[in-house]
Amino acid sequence: MSGDDEAPAGQQADEAAPIADPMVTARAAEADVLLLERFAARAGVLSKVCLAAGALALIVVLVALTGRVDTGVVLYVAPMGALHVWLGVVLGRAVPALSDVATSRGSSRAALVGAVRELHSAFGIQLIAVGFLVFLMSVALLVAATFQRVTEI
Repeated sequence: MSGDDEAPAGQQADEAAPIADPMVTARAAEADVLLLERFAARAGVLSKVCLAAGALALIVVLVALTGRVDTGVVLYVAPMGALHVWLGVVLGRAVPALSDVATSRGSSRAALVGAVRELHSAFGIQLIAVGFLVFLMSVALLVAATFQRVTEI
């Protein structure tokens, strides 16, 4: 090839880049908005369920104080209830940010960062809750194994 036959670098890049179909791009953007709206709605429902679980845990703790429920249950129910309330509040704060991202109100980047920040906190709370549950189950299994050996002696 001679130097005259070669296309300029900018022209080669233009030829290699496909032209985006506006109809396909619009449908993809609409699908993304619908997904974000459904995600925000689901986070809102989960927030309400977590708050309800926390309220039920409070009721169980109050009943345990009257002596009608084993007080050992409080060791599990009280912290889990508190974690569920915390998770419900954090998810409830994430819902408006997710909705803002979906509808592009305001700065969508700022809304996205806010939503991700709240979801990051929610995942951290969930990690604490699951870790606490694993700890309690491990202790329960250890206690059960210990008591079994004591009764065998």
